[in-house]
Amino acid sequence: MAYEVKAFVELTVIGEARFYESMEEAQENIPKFWDEFNRSGKNKQLEKLADDKFNGFFGVCFPKGTGTDYMIAVSSEQKTEEWEVNTIPAGNYLKFEAIGPVPREIQRVTNEAYEVIIPASQHDLRHAPEFEFYPAGNLKAKDYVTEIWIPVE
Repeated sequence: MAYEVKAFVELTVIGEARFYESMEEAQENIPKFWDEFNRSGKNKQLEKLADDKFNGFFGVCFPKGTGTDYMIAVSSEQKTEEWEVNTIPAGNYLKFEAIGPVPREIQRVTNEAYEVIIPASQHDLRHAPEFEFYPAGNLKAKDYVTEIWIPVE
């Protein structure tokens, strides 16, 4: 599986987060979170606040204790009472592409990255948010590309 090492500039994001105790719980419940978020129309509200740095949504895993806060977010400097604000810190990331329908391909590529690619590489994980970037497009298309960014030293 191909990947590249990319430097990422600090980015402020706004959105809604939910806490998950484990990766298993997160993988099971994040698709439901997205479905609820989109059905409620929050995606349209949040999209209106996005800046022009990225055309799409982020799914960000912010480490929190023994679990993670997963945030559905957009790039934005706007601060409102309705949305949480957080920062994806600058640093190096391994960038993978999951090509195919969401969420199946994201989960497959993420699992392979952590179980096979990273252990065999010379990259050490860095304690920072991991994130997915969902560009505008049809998330169910066979050729849809989701970016997966994993922080490394």
